[in-house]
Amino acid sequence: MRIAIPIWDNKVSPVMDTASRLLIIETDGHKESARFEIYLEEQDISRRCHRIQGLEIDVLICGAICRSLAGMLLASDIHIISEISGLVEDVLKAYLQGTLADSKFFMPGATGNELRQTKTKGD
Repeated sequence: MRIAIPIWDNKVSPVMDTASRLLIIETDGHKESARFEIYLEEQDISRRCHRIQGLEIDVLICGAICRSLAGMLLASDIHIISEISGLVEDVLKAYLQGTLADSKFFMPGATGNELRQTKTKGD
């Protein structure tokens, strides 16, 4: 599985639409097997989406994301978990352990509904 997290200053970037760096983590079960970073230079939403689609991402964990980008990514069967904040390593660990629903990872004002409403197209 491939997980993507937009990063800013070792934290989950607050806005996916304008994030300039994306951390890609490959997992084998619940353990990390590899990771790399890419730079997102595309400012146009459709080009940004196309770039992310080409990375064969399964799950995107992010802060805020606009509806149009989220819709395009969901249509590509990318599972989106939005409204998440915190240190990247803590968020990744929580996701792999199944504890990302802890409110300490929610952006201010988030209710946790984003964790339940981010199904892929095939769900």
